Amino acid sequence: MQQRGLLESHMEQWLADNPTAVLPEDEARVLVISQEKPFENVTDVLAIDAQGNLVIIEVKRGQTPRDVIAQALEYASDVADWDYDRLNKTAIQYFEKRKLNFTSLADAYSTTFGIPVAEFSELQFNQQQRVFIVGESIEEKIERTARWLLKRGVSITCLSYTCFVSNDQTPEMFIDFNEVVRPVELHGGGYPKKTSPQPPTEDEAVGRLPDSLQEIYWELKRRVGNFGGEVRTRATANYLIFESTLKFAEIVPRKSCLSILVRPEGFAVPESQAMLVHGILVTRKPDAFGWSCNHEFKVDVNSDLEAVTTLLHQSYQAVQAGK
Repeated sequence: MQQRGLLESHMEQWLADNPTAVLPEDEARVLVISQEKPFENVTDVLAIDAQGNLVIIEVKRGQTPRDVIAQALEYASDVADWDYDRLNKTAIQYFEKRKLNFTSLADAYSTTFGIPVAEFSELQFNQQQRVFIVGESIEEKIERTARWLLKRGVSITCLSYTCFVSNDQTPEMFIDFNEVVRPVELHGGGYPKKTSPQPPTEDEAVGRLPDSLQEIYWELKRRVGNFGGEVRTRATANYLIFESTLKFAEIVPRKSCLSILVRPEGFAVPESQAMLVHGILVTRKPDAFGWSCNHEFKVDVNSDLEAVTTLLHQSYQAVQAGK
């Protein structure tokens, strides 16, 4: 067995084919959705883990320690705001390039992790970002900065690697990874168990919104309260819900608007297309997702709340009719 250098471009491709090599031993698989293309500001390998978190793998290319950390954090901050639609578009481009037989990110996620599409929502994707820096060596300055970031809540792992080639007639390549910095350091020797956080109260969830969106939400709640005595509202970790006997609307906070998903009954929007309904652009999500609320529209300070109320009432009536 002899040690051998490995071109960073070869390491990038190897990691795209074997991304779990840099993950903790208890993670059996991840779903790769992007690989770096020349002259584009995207990370080397972008993947999704079983919880829907983004896994960002950055191969160190002889940059200075400052450049390595800065580039990795820049990638993480860029993708942190990606919603499902942006992730799905990126994933489909990658699947087509690699000739993978997936029709959507939801299809690939379901197949990779064995989770039926009806049991997850687009809202669970990209709640956290995990950064992995990989290089033949990890300089002390990178190591020190990474540990400082760890203590401040950034999930970052630094790994060095050594490549070996066997002396057989048909040489085989082996890569040995060494975790230099890892999140386990903050958890007393074991990887932290993933626990479900306590969902916020409705007041807490709405209080995180800009003032203008808070006003819109409370006004919509007042209006749906007039639909009937059975209407209830509540919050989850990622979105707000209007429901009676069943859920009839999901309200997803965005930076400058509320994204509202309602039930399909009463609409004539073709699958995966958009149409103006009562003056509001409504997009129908793919049926393969299996979501009970799969027609989406966005509400901001310029929206006609009378039209929004009409769409919400239509979804409410669908639930009432199905009692």
